[in-house]
Amino acid sequence: MALALFSRAEPAAVATAASGWGLGGAARLALALVACLAMVLLTQLWAENLFFEQTRTRAAAKLDLYASNLSGALGKYQSVPKLLALHGDVVELFLAPDDPAMRARGNQLTETVNRLTGAEDTYFMDAEGMTFAASNWGSELPFVGHNFSFRPYFQQAMQGRLGRYFALGTTSGKRGYYFASQVSDGGEILGAVVVKVSLDEIEHGWTAGEEEDVIVTDPHGVIFISSRAEWRYRTLAPLDAEERQAIAENRRYESVDLRPLDLELRSRAGGLQLLTVDGQAAGAPSREYVMVTKEMPEAGWTLHVLASTTLAYSQTVTAMVVAALASALVLLIALVVLQRRARLVERIEYQRRASEELERRVEERTADLRRAQDDLVQAGKLAALGQMSAALSHEFNQPLAAIRSYADNAQLLIERNREAEACSNLGRIKDLTTRMADISKHLMTFARKPRSELRPVRLAEVLDDTLDFLRTRLERAGAEVSVDQPDRGLTVRAGRVRLQHVILNLVANALDAMKDQAAPRMEFALRAAGGRVTVTLRDHGPGIAEAELGQIFDPFFTTKEVGEGLGLGLSISYNIVKDFDGVLRAENHPEGGAVFTIELPLLSARAAAKTALKEPA
Repeated sequence: MALALFSRAEPAAVATAASGWGLGGAARLALALVACLAMVLLTQLWAENLFFEQTRTRAAAKLDLYASNLSGALGKYQSVPKLLALHGDVVELFLAPDDPAMRARGNQLTETVNRLTGAEDTYFMDAEGMTFAASNWGSELPFVGHNFSFRPYFQQAMQGRLGRYFALGTTSGKRGYYFASQVSDGGEILGAVVVKVSLDEIEHGWTAGEEEDVIVTDPHGVIFISSRAEWRYRTLAPLDAEERQAIAENRRYESVDLRPLDLELRSRAGGLQLLTVDGQAAGAPSREYVMVTKEMPEAGWTLHVLASTTLAYSQTVTAMVVAALASALVLLIALVVLQRRARLVERIEYQRRASEELERRVEERTADLRRAQDDLVQAGKLAALGQMSAALSHEFNQPLAAIRSYADNAQLLIERNREAEACSNLGRIKDLTTRMADISKHLMTFARKPRSELRPVRLAEVLDDTLDFLRTRLERAGAEVSVDQPDRGLTVRAGRVRLQHVILNLVANALDAMKDQAAPRMEFALRAAGGRVTVTLRDHGPGIAEAELGQIFDPFFTTKEVGEGLGLGLSISYNIVKDFDGVLRAENHPEGGAVFTIELPLLSARAAAKTALKEPA
């Protein structure tokens, strides 16, 4: 970064400044650059530790929420088999399991229990493990007549304990968590009541996200609940022969190929665990997570929350850029100081030489020409600085005026003890300062910085906010703006402030093109078709020359008079829209005037809602 900034400086100025470093100037410059590099590297180490720890803290908080949700979802079912086992009608059914009438009553009873509790299946097993009544008795694959004595939940119930077990159903093939309770009469063990709970409803809310994923593993490390379907029934480590034998005996994952995930687990300082999972689909990228775990001893499970490290790396890069810019600024200040010193020495030497050669008119004239040349160079520098200042002033003028107004109102409200309204004004000031920071950052979009995070944005709201922002200028120009938007719910994935910046640039260019008109007009139209949405802006100005259409989006290309623009607005807007996977086009309208079209991928309402749920509040 520092080298790039030095390379943009005027060569003569750099050479003059470098000469002021003395004999050891090159060594000092190299030392300064090494110091800047060291500062950036130290910033990287500090920022990574800080942001990775923040990621782990957020993941740990969500881990507790997921654990509570999972325990609560299962806990409401664990007492159901106990209550049924104590019920006199149920005991009566177990006393005559071979009686067809009793079996019919049992089937009806289990079906009623299912309907009232929301369980997936309820069934009765005799002391030998044979199922004689089940809630799915009328289905194509009923449990009635099947022996499940090999299941651990039945064996636990026969020992007088509450049976708990997770497995794939050998008959239904569906995942479920089983609760079982012993049924006895006068000390005689008659069998067991079993309630199967579906895990699909619990998993339904754990959709794969950009920020985090959730998995639950059994004691063998097999993933059986996952926010990503492709991870289900995969293992965190290869299973040995003993583990595979234990799984086979209980028929827990019958007809399932338990293959290990392609992953790498490593540790960082502070006990931080990083998990890298290779992409499962062809061409899919690897994903890195901060992993936090929590044991659930009652169920025999381990809950894992995997928080993506993308945000932590992005924040680290931002911190490094800030450190690099700060270092470059310090170097530039030093360069300016040395440049001024070198020029002072040069001026003293020039005056001495001029006084010695005063009698020679040719040399006097040469000295005058040199001074004039220096003045022209300085004037050129001041002109460029003025253009940059004008551009920034144009972008900041209205937010600064709004900040002043809100600040004055806040002062009055505080004096009148209206703190709530004053706080509201302060919040607006904060939003405006955030906007100004975003504007200053996005003025350099053409430099191709990394893509920032995109969110669902409603085009109607962006257009309303931008026109409201430009209201004063539009009224001053007497401009008439019409907006044709049949559907105000059109949503795209973009950066709100940057998209506003694009529309603002297009409107400003349209006003400049129609500045000689008494009543300038422009029309906006929003349309959606074929999974794309277009925003068109037509003005009624002179249009764009055909020879200029091919280079209108090039940096520093402008048709305005000298001093009226830098030729960066359309170039910046083009790159912003490109960052949103969109296209910005320019053409002439057949009836006159220019037409600018922004085309972006349309985000469906369902996708926008899912994205909003995944984003932190």
